[in-house]
Amino acid sequence: MKPKYTYPFTAIPDQEDLKLCLLLNLVDPSIGGVLATGDKGTAKTTMVRGLSQLMGEDFPFVNLPIGATEDRVLGSINLEALINQKTTIVDKGLLAQAHQGFLYIDEVNLLNDYLMDVLLDASATGGYHLEREGVSQWMDSRFCLVGTMNPEEGALRPQLLDRFGLSVTIQTPKEIETRTKIAMQRISFDSDPIAFYNQFQEEEQAIKHQVILAKKKLNAVAIPELVQEQCAALTIANQVEGMRADILLLKTARAYAAFYNEKLVTTEMVDTIAPFVLQHRTKEYTPPSDQNKENTSDTENHTPKEETAPQNEQNNTAFQLPKAVQQGLKFSASRATKKQEILLDSQQKLHSVAYPAERQQEISVLRSVKQYLKTGKFATVYKQATQKATARIIFLVDTSASMALDQQMAYLKGIIEKTITSYPLQKIQYAIVGLQDTTAKIIQEFTSNTQEISNINHQLRTGGKTNLGAAFFKVYELLRSVNTQTVQLFVFTDGKINAGAENPFQYAVSIYKKYLARIQKTTVIDTETGFVRLGKARQLAEQLKLKYTTVSGF
Repeated sequence: MKPKYTYPFTAIPDQEDLKLCLLLNLVDPSIGGVLATGDKGTAKTTMVRGLSQLMGEDFPFVNLPIGATEDRVLGSINLEALINQKTTIVDKGLLAQAHQGFLYIDEVNLLNDYLMDVLLDASATGGYHLEREGVSQWMDSRFCLVGTMNPEEGALRPQLLDRFGLSVTIQTPKEIETRTKIAMQRISFDSDPIAFYNQFQEEEQAIKHQVILAKKKLNAVAIPELVQEQCAALTIANQVEGMRADILLLKTARAYAAFYNEKLVTTEMVDTIAPFVLQHRTKEYTPPSDQNKENTSDTENHTPKEETAPQNEQNNTAFQLPKAVQQGLKFSASRATKKQEILLDSQQKLHSVAYPAERQQEISVLRSVKQYLKTGKFATVYKQATQKATARIIFLVDTSASMALDQQMAYLKGIIEKTITSYPLQKIQYAIVGLQDTTAKIIQEFTSNTQEISNINHQLRTGGKTNLGAAFFKVYELLRSVNTQTVQLFVFTDGKINAGAENPFQYAVSIYKKYLARIQKTTVIDTETGFVRLGKARQLAEQLKLKYTTVSGF
């Protein structure tokens, strides 16, 4: 029987950054894995499989499908052994199978919330407790997490994004020579995998030896004080939260030195690996070479000015909303201070809800055995799986130039601020979507960190045209793996949609109907002011049959 080969790791041309990041994770698995973002068909999966082959049978490669069930991910009781042999045997889940190897997730940004939570727990603790009927067992699960995604298909949850030690952006090669080489090599491999692999066997063994040697020398690599200070300066300059980035800069630079058989980490090494550590942890990554440059003029030329707001805007925490808003949005007036805010329907939504049909695949061992003993016939009985719902609030804010008139933006910031600070103990996540130039942007992913949302809210700026259709699509991206029964969408706009298609207004209507019709609670908040009003926001709400209110009382 012919041995089965995958495409050799060393045979893949181009994509040197991803190769390096994968190898550094082999040298020091505590770096925490690699996230590869970019175009499809750029050998991301092939590269990971090839590296697993290179390291041998003792280095497992496990592919975690985005639709995997709990039993498949965590493990389950072997029913056949339980019934026929009267013994309890645990079948390892994918997380345990990936121990000391690669856990690979393609399209990781489409992973549902439940699997993300399981993955975060395992990656943080190095294992997990498998709890089944009569069984409580610790499963070791230390793995190198490798994920691939196309950003156009949706963003990755921030908590999971931060778990990836390194990040690389992959692009399709543009050079004719590189593309023809890739195509011909693939044809050669598909025609005779063994002969093709033999051409690269010497290079494969050399890389493997280099990795093994680097792992042995890793702890002996010295990190000078100058390098330590450089790493701290980089994280401060890029405004990275927490200390994980500082630690990863040092670990990755040390692995880099060990891989190239160096005894000392240098500042040049840090400059080389810094983008991989920092670019997915900061909104605007500043390369080390640019940090000492003067940027005052750039800031003045490119940062749009915010609309003029009252001098006491940030300190005015006791503002009152107009009656029209209070009535239209059912504002709560029960507080002694009579501070008003959007009334979120979080109370009635925070209950257990059934998982979708495809998730109803967790076997109830106890009920299955009881059924067998009662009837003499074996039939698998599944649990009725439930999940705890989390209320999710999306503020879609029209940040176009027209919102700078009459201090509309300043007022809306006050509404949002008052809302997020009025539910401190509730299980609520907030997100903000805004317009940008002629398109839209997810300004803040779902987060329960109200301080983060508050900071983003205060930094909102106005400018550009109104492409509400693009904004609706960004909301859709946020909701790809979210139970929409728990979502409330608030659309702050004057309805003056002037970008996105030949008929921008109808384009926005069609995008909402196509992608967001499943949202049960959407409110259009009309921000139009002035003596002459077009009523476009009201028209939008009427066409989409959405709740409508106005802030015209101020």
